[in-house]
Amino acid sequence: MRKPLRIYFLSIYSRCRTQMAEAFAKHFAGDQIIVESAGLEESEIHPLAIEVMREVGIDISSYQPKRIDMRFFTSANIVVKLCEKANERCPVVPFEILNVQWDIPDPTPKADEQGNIDEFRVVRDEIKEKVLQLLNEQRVIGV
Repeated sequence: MRKPLRIYFLSIYSRCRTQMAEAFAKHFAGDQIIVESAGLEESEIHPLAIEVMREVGIDISSYQPKRIDMRFFTSANIVVKLCEKANERCPVVPFEILNVQWDIPDPTPKADEQGNIDEFRVVRDEIKEKVLQLLNEQRVIGV
């Protein structure tokens, strides 16, 4: 039996995109993978991220943003950075780990703005497609 693939999703804050990516990966691949997500800075999960994931039947309300764990980072098979800032500020990925870059816009509003649920839906759907593509490329699932 093949060892589960270890995937680490990273962004700057881990308040939306990484949470969605982790949830989709777990949803589609189950125990065929070990997946974590993290941010490089402290944050709170955005309520609209929770809401748009509920719309597709996935509950992330119990998810907690986490800071990067270097033990998991260096033991992962794949590190996926979900934004350019994470790519710039992330520790160097060891050469034996697949380093994947997705440039997905951050739908979370600035401090003085209201969130736009439609922007969260667009990001959710893009992440879903990218996660499915990654899992297919790695032969974890066949869709």
